[in-house]
Amino acid sequence: MIESFLSRKVINTPAELELSLEMKAYIVAKHYSISIKEVQEMTPQQFYQSYTWAIVGRKEEEKANKRANQSSKSGSRETVSLDYDFLNTEDF
Repeated sequence: MIESFLSRKVINTPAELELSLEMKAYIVAKHYSISIKEVQEMTPQQFYQSYTWAIVGRKEEEKANKRANQSSKSGSRETVSLDYDFLNTEDF
C-alpha cells in the first residue's frame, strides 16, 4: 500500500490522507530532530511553515550533494552550475 501511495500524486482514500500526513510529520520531525509527538502538538500554521522549510532544506541539501558529486567526478577541475531561471520570466 505504501509503495503504491508514494508512486501516485493524488490522494484517493482517508487511509492515503493519513499516510500523507504521517509522512509529512516524519519529514518535519527528522529535519528538526524532534519527536513525532512534538510535531503533532504543533498548530496547523506551525506545521505548514515547518514542513515548508524542511522541504526547502532538503532541496538545498540535494543541490549541495549534486555539486559535491560533480566536483568529485571532475577531479581538480572547477564545476560551475548555471541558473537558467531567468528564461521563465515574462520579460525575457
